[in-house]
Amino acid sequence: MRPRTYLSLAAVFGQLLAGCTDTTEPPGEAAAFPPGGTHGAGGSLFGGDGGGSESPTKLTRSCESECLHFPEEPILVGVDASLISVFEDAEEGTAPGGCVLEPQDDSMVPPNWLRPRFRWTPLPGETLWEVRVQADREKHDLRAYTNEPSWTMPADIWRAAAHNDYGDTLTVVVRGYEPASGVVSRSTSRLHIAPVLAGGSMVYWGTTGPVTMGGKSQLYGFGIGEEGTLDALRVEEVAEFPVLEANGELKREEFGSGPGEVRCIGCHTSTPDGDAVAFTDGWPWNTVIASIREENRGARPSWVSQASSRIIQQPWLGAPTFSKGDWATGRRYMVQSFGDPTNVGWPGANQNQTGQDRLVWFDLAYRGTLPDSGQQLNVDVPALEGIAFGFLARNGDRRGAVNPAWSHDGTTIAYTSSSHTADGHPGPARDTDIFDGVPENDIYLVPFNDGAGGEARPLDGASSEGVQEYYPDYSADDRWIAFTRAAELNDRKVYYRADGEIYVVPAEGGAPVRLAANSPPACSGEVSPGVINSWPKWSPSVQTDGERRYYWLVFSSARSYPEQFSLPADEWSPQDTRSSQLYMAAIVVEGDQIVGNHAAVYLWNQTKDTTNLTPAWDEFQIPPVVVR
Repeated sequence: MRPRTYLSLAAVFGQLLAGCTDTTEPPGEAAAFPPGGTHGAGGSLFGGDGGGSESPTKLTRSCESECLHFPEEPILVGVDASLISVFEDAEEGTAPGGCVLEPQDDSMVPPNWLRPRFRWTPLPGETLWEVRVQADREKHDLRAYTNEPSWTMPADIWRAAAHNDYGDTLTVVVRGYEPASGVVSRSTSRLHIAPVLAGGSMVYWGTTGPVTMGGKSQLYGFGIGEEGTLDALRVEEVAEFPVLEANGELKREEFGSGPGEVRCIGCHTSTPDGDAVAFTDGWPWNTVIASIREENRGARPSWVSQASSRIIQQPWLGAPTFSKGDWATGRRYMVQSFGDPTNVGWPGANQNQTGQDRLVWFDLAYRGTLPDSGQQLNVDVPALEGIAFGFLARNGDRRGAVNPAWSHDGTTIAYTSSSHTADGHPGPARDTDIFDGVPENDIYLVPFNDGAGGEARPLDGASSEGVQEYYPDYSADDRWIAFTRAAELNDRKVYYRADGEIYVVPAEGGAPVRLAANSPPACSGEVSPGVINSWPKWSPSVQTDGERRYYWLVFSSARSYPEQFSLPADEWSPQDTRSSQLYMAAIVVEGDQIVGNHAAVYLWNQTKDTTNLTPAWDEFQIPPVVVR
């Protein structure tokens, strides 16, 4: 793996904007903690395979009160000790202060999360700030003084305090000093430390823009608590060859890739063993499975047969999904959407926006050999329907089916029932492609039933009239489904909607709950809907503490951040070209009720020179990130 190097304290799909999914033409400590244990199958943090509801290794306090994890002496960052006397009175500061952006008030993190970064908007004229962190168990307040409107807690302090003060709330007080008037301002925020740990690793898709305009995209990854990222998979590392055009011949040389080579890493998901990712290549949306293990990165996994590698080269496929429960039976099945409503194989015709996409299963371990390319595939592959691949019946749903999510127990597929489809997701490809009314999208459920499917039904709470509901994802224990919801029907494409928000609903249906994490800090002036919240993905395990279950969820959002930029756009691009970053949300459930719905946490370790989308949080087998 190629680690990205970070030197400063703050750690200086589909294809967004037509790069990979929306083309329709051919100084603190560099430490992550605990070391190890957050990659693979949960390491020392979790038992079992990391899925479902697991109990973390028991956290044990070293101290109950008057603890000394926060030093008594202040931390000075670019500030002379003689200047901090203006903050001598801890209660001084009645004027309203700047907006505390990180941590957002009422956010929650596990003890093994990234050490917190504190960031605020300074008031005019302020030149000096105090960050004071208060914890009930600690004897002293943690005090830092800086001449910059940002400060990150040292890793050793965070590690010690978080693993002792779990279940508690840190009160953050930021005071600013304006020398001309002598006024001291004050702002506050609260950061909750969960009584449980989190496991797994994240692999996300980052791009600099459309490949049609020279943009690059790849997968980046990191483990929980790590302060940088590594290159998880780059286009030129994918060994699968050849990949095919819609007519069954080798893909043409384009966008820096040679004939028959992968052009783009698009919508991706982890295989249940965490060793590989399945992803859609660029137009015409065939599928590739490639290892992300360090020793054989980019290679086709050994359990994917040669025949299956050809069968998933059929065009017009959408984002893939797997089930740990189905995998545990010994099968190697994958489910996707299939854009051609009547044919299989490579008939050559454009079937990208039919609005009649089907759900298809593939047996990736089917034993056999097929031609690598060419028209004989149109004879051999159709003969394997029902043997190496097949289609799920969706009785009662006459619309297209895209963005499937397979329950972890293997029994049910949640998917987006869509009147307009493109590139394997809710469509169309462009606003101007809507000719027959506004798009309609709802979440539906259908039994997997050994690949036969069955009766499809709308998911109560995620299939409301007058709104768009799409991009479903099952929680690790299959009790909840997260999805994106856009508040109105209109004649705009659904992919990457500015008015999208993240909701969760009981997996069997019920009242939907809007996540508090949708909203940026109220003092920032930004509001949601309006910041392109999208692509929710749950963590690979659910942790419990007493009667409460703790869920973590990652999503993308284009709310403002310091390095935000606008991406170049072509005719296939969404109208809103703001770059996105990844955020985490915590949800606490007791019984069947959500009792904790927390504000968003910014992942400050992610890449800033890319727009970051389609995150996957799973038990990826990637090495630790090296940060120097």
